[in-house]
Amino acid sequence: MSSGNNITNYDYRSSNESDENLEFRSGSGTNFEVGYLHSFNNYKLLYSIGFVYNEFSAEASGAGSNYSWKTRYMGIINKFSYNLSNCCYNTGLNTFLTLGFSTSTFTGGNQYINTNYYDLEKSEDFLGVNLQPFIGINSQYNIARNLKLTLGYNFSKAFHLFNNSEEKISYNTHQIKVGFLVSLYR
Repeated sequence: MSSGNNITNYDYRSSNESDENLEFRSGSGTNFEVGYLHSFNNYKLLYSIGFVYNEFSAEASGAGSNYSWKTRYMGIINKFSYNLSNCCYNTGLNTFLTLGFSTSTFTGGNQYINTNYYDLEKSEDFLGVNLQPFIGINSQYNIARNLKLTLGYNFSKAFHLFNNSEEKISYNTHQIKVGFLVSLYR
């Protein structure tokens, strides 16, 4: 189980070039993950699968207008982690290179243009399956025999599959998270 902060910048493309004069700024959102982890080869390679919740937010301005977006997605996450350390000389610290992806669907969001509110629930720009490949570096520290503290950083580029609209949105996200691993085996 882990939770953290997403720092997201929207990558917006429009076929009518309405994106040319927009200046985008990063926004902040929440990340939450819970799942199952399995180790291979004496903890050298880890595989985990679970459920993930992400918020992707951003702001933009241009031509006298201000924009802000806050979107929410839920889905399934898969990742492999390769142990780069050998338990750091028995300190209980392990560091991993992590590669993975999540697939998720839009669960809600809103947009503000100046002071006008828009519900994005039916906006085809956000609907469909969202694919989010990522790479990161993560560490685990043994607190107790069956409990580990985790700290990690991931970078991802999320994009919508099957988006047929004239406007294409993808998310460049820096993710910082803290969590706990609880071993159910002794």
